[in-house]
Amino acid sequence: GGYGSGTLSVVNYYTHGTQLTAAHGHMAFYGAYAMVVLTMISYTMPLLRGREANSAAAQKLEKTAFWVMTLAIVGITLSLTAAAVTQVSLQRLSAAPLSFMETQQHIMPMYWARFGFGLCFFTGLMMYVTSFFVTGKRES
Repeated sequence: GGYGSGTLSVVNYYTHGTQLTAAHGHMAFYGAYAMVVLTMISYTMPLLRGREANSAAAQKLEKTAFWVMTLAIVGITLSLTAAAVTQVSLQRLSAAPLSFMETQQHIMPMYWARFGFGLCFFTGLMMYVTSFFVTGKRES
């Protein structure tokens, strides 16, 4: 027999509507969709600009941007996962569960960490866009 949407109700009871959903969504979207889009852009941008390949300097910046964005999304995911663990503990597992808004106050430091990683991701994205305009001798 199946379980409908693929989640067990006993697990869903503790995790549904928590930051675990946001953590999963960020990592899954980046891995499944953003990586494909970045790959297509990296392949087609030089061709659209009349080049066989980008310069070595542009490729180095692009690779650095990739790693900044990838490590930042891991940081975002880990921040949200830490927030989720705290949220589940305070709202679902506690003998005296806190309200949603009370819980939010406890996980605010994790939101600030997530914000910091978001700024890192944005920096990586700007580096990626900037790499389109870096000129120089292309590698053979």
